[in-house]
Amino acid sequence: MFMKTSRKLWIAILSALSLGMACALRLSAAPSAMMMIAPSYSLLQDKDRVKIKSEELPQNIRTTLGTDAYKGWTVVSAYKVKNGEMYDVELKKGDTTQAIKFDKDGKVK
Repeated sequence: MFMKTSRKLWIAILSALSLGMACALRLSAAPSAMMMIAPSYSLLQDKDRVKIKSEELPQNIRTTLGTDAYKGWTVVSAYKVKNGEMYDVELKKGDTTQAIKFDKDGKVK
């Protein structure tokens, strides 16, 4: 009886550890893998933003997009929120599309 209980206990412990490791690895993933993969639309309505060319994004945002976290991602579209403080950028990598909000300093919001 002791062997069966001990065996079940070890299986439960190993299962819990495996689940914990999977969660820890997911949380430590690279930002591009961890970012919410959003639909290809913004939460803001079009009347609140103006479409701009990717070259018109502030230098801070272009610098952020040039980091390893965004390697391989292509800017599909960019929008300046009318208040000028926020920017919506739609990125694509392969079949995956994500929409990211940046502040004017290049920080992800």
